[in-house]
Amino acid sequence: MLSEVAALLDAWIIDQNVGLRREGLPTYQPCQIQVLGQTALLEAGLALQLVATKDVDVRANYEQAVEAEFHRLLRARGRELDPVGHEAWMPKETTYAPLYAGRFVTLLLADADAVLVSKALKAPAKNRSLLTEYLAKGASPRFLQLSKRYGIDLEQFV
Repeated sequence: MLSEVAALLDAWIIDQNVGLRREGLPTYQPCQIQVLGQTALLEAGLALQLVATKDVDVRANYEQAVEAEFHRLLRARGRELDPVGHEAWMPKETTYAPLYAGRFVTLLLADADAVLVSKALKAPAKNRSLLTEYLAKGASPRFLQLSKRYGIDLEQFV
């Protein structure tokens, strides 16, 4: 779903820039959107029982009009751009995989291990069942390493 939204946003920026150039106005610059939280896990297709969420947490360097269009496109698909999603804590080791790369929009997904570490550290009670399931299925060595580095007591999830 997000790659479709990113493609539509990219096309919108291209269209807007054509009109802005014609009028001699500044054009929109390329932007990067990093998807965080539950939405990143859903988009990655993680094999866990994930609760569907309407909120989409992102960090992005887009301009206000581009953000408004992104929000509109998400809303048209029953999703909401979280106004404080950019404040989500993520480990400094987080990596981002490209989901869409267009002319003006690059959409990246935060890696699952980092998202799960963030959830375990910042909202353990809320994410208890998700983390219990993940640990029961066999957590990745990277998740275990990051958990240790950030002082997460994994015993609370067993």
